[in-house]
Amino acid sequence: MLRTGFILSRNADVVWFLLLPYFALAAALACQEWLPAVAVASVALWITIPHHFATWLRAYGIAEDRQRWKGRLILGPIVIFAMALIGLRWAPITVLILAILWDKQHALMQQHGFARIYDFKAKTGAAWTGRFDLILNWVLFSNLFLTSPIFTPVWLRELYRLHLPLSAEGVRVIQQISWSVTLGYALIYAGQLWWTVRQGDRLNPIKYLFLASSYFLWYYAAWHTASVLVYAIAGQIMHGCQYIVISYWYTRNRTERCGDLTSWAASLVRPAHLRLFLVGCAFYAFVYQLLIGQSLEDFGFGALQLQEQYSAPIRYLAVSQMDSRVAYDLFAAALVEFTSLTHYYLDSFIWKVSDARTREGL
Repeated sequence: MLRTGFILSRNADVVWFLLLPYFALAAALACQEWLPAVAVASVALWITIPHHFATWLRAYGIAEDRQRWKGRLILGPIVIFAMALIGLRWAPITVLILAILWDKQHALMQQHGFARIYDFKAKTGAAWTGRFDLILNWVLFSNLFLTSPIFTPVWLRELYRLHLPLSAEGVRVIQQISWSVTLGYALIYAGQLWWTVRQGDRLNPIKYLFLASSYFLWYYAAWHTASVLVYAIAGQIMHGCQYIVISYWYTRNRTERCGDLTSWAASLVRPAHLRLFLVGCAFYAFVYQLLIGQSLEDFGFGALQLQEQYSAPIRYLAVSQMDSRVAYDLFAAALVEFTSLTHYYLDSFIWKVSDARTREGL
């Protein structure tokens, strides 16, 4: 009935894929307890930015892939950056919500991709397993977004600002439907696991421990923290560290298989050059921090005043006027999210597990 398989190795998977979410959550709660808002923003930036460096290494460091995706690698980042700047001025929270949703789609697809690798390595699951896993990811996150105390005020504020207010009863109905759909799909998912075993296929228990750890982090952080940034720290420690590990390992495999041992990417990911790779991540984050090292308000050129844009309270829903701390948190979160957009875009095609060359590197 069960067969185990690992992405890297037994010990490495325990550290990076099974226990890391709990360490990330503990670190985020410690930040909430002891660090001021500006320090929390700095932690979020320092965790997020190094894993962007791993993206550029993965996307632009392998000659074969640069040639395959030349047009997308050049034009995509230019278009995305221009649209993000326009969106910041027009409807900042709407664009922030879209960025967060893209971030979550990106994070979900990363966890889904890891789950597919677990099945691939252990030769487990049925033909339909991938589809059921993907739907499970979307159902669980959609429920998190619609019902959690940390996200509900965000989408309520924007609906109110766009003159699409919901009554308290309307919010309650939406959340009840969301929980009903989630519980219903959980039963369907359990049924397909039973049917998979009945058909003679096996299950990889490590995959389900991995998914349970990931969603424990997201749900606990969304219900038990008071800041969007604290939620972001927990998610980014998990997501960023796992991404850096898989990117380093994948790029090393691909460059060795292709015999590309003289390129800049290959020199960074050689086993003997691990320190150089880590220094590269840290230096990239340091340069980025220097570029935006002034106050967040100055970075926005005074054009983005969230506290003024969302000054009206929603009294009948007991949503108070946005205070300066919430406005600061949202703007800092937006800054982190918008710098990630190109990262999300590149990952939408460079990590396709259905691609034979990607599977070869994995």
